Amino acid sequence: MKQPNKQHRVFVNTPIDIEKEINCSNETAHHIQNVLRIKKNEKVIVFNGNGKEFQGYLMKGNQVKIQITNLLREIKKPKKKILLAQCVSSSRNMDFAIQKSVEIGVDRIIPITSKRSRPGNHLRKKDHWEKIVIHAAEQSHGLFIPEIYETIGFQQILIHENFKNFHKILFHQSGRKMMGNDSSFSEIIILIGPEGGFDDKEIEDARKENWNIISLGDRILRTETAAIVAQTLLKDF
Repeated sequence: MKQPNKQHRVFVNTPIDIEKEINCSNETAHHIQNVLRIKKNEKVIVFNGNGKEFQGYLMKGNQVKIQITNLLREIKKPKKKILLAQCVSSSRNMDFAIQKSVEIGVDRIIPITSKRSRPGNHLRKKDHWEKIVIHAAEQSHGLFIPEIYETIGFQQILIHENFKNFHKILFHQSGRKMMGNDSSFSEIIILIGPEGGFDDKEIEDARKENWNIISLGDRILRTETAAIVAQTLLKDF
């Protein structure tokens, strides 16, 4: 028996409403035509990261457009917000950590430079990471697009005013075990080290700024694995 065609999901960075035509940007048009290969009049699912998902169909002319027909679903943003402060690691591992964090449902991501972080052009990487976020949300049927912050230093994140009321956790094998209370907060920021982990001074500085040092168990996890495990535990603990 022939299976029905799977509808593609497309992110558009513009307001969406029923019976409205969406003018696709050049980048989105290229993705629709040359990557997804969606044809004229073919149905497509559209979202813009605001918690709503719409049905539409592709229109082609001088400009690629999507005609919106109806609302498919709408959800509220989760009450629990987990912010990932991920120390910059190798390109492959950083990309993987960001991709899987979006699939899990991370609220925001802050790249961090620590003593053992990988050097690089983080301004250029931010554009690359934002594309990973969008593609991961499209693939995982997410309705919200996590914000990627500008890269900041380790000492900056320890004392950042925007997160002073968050439950602050730095994951390291020297820390205590996770407790139920750690997942009970509505706003949590987690700090994950790069390949090679944090050095002793960084751990000491975090303790002085009242960060909770917590272990993920007896095994030494890769940086991208630690990011996934930590978020999963805090969501489900």
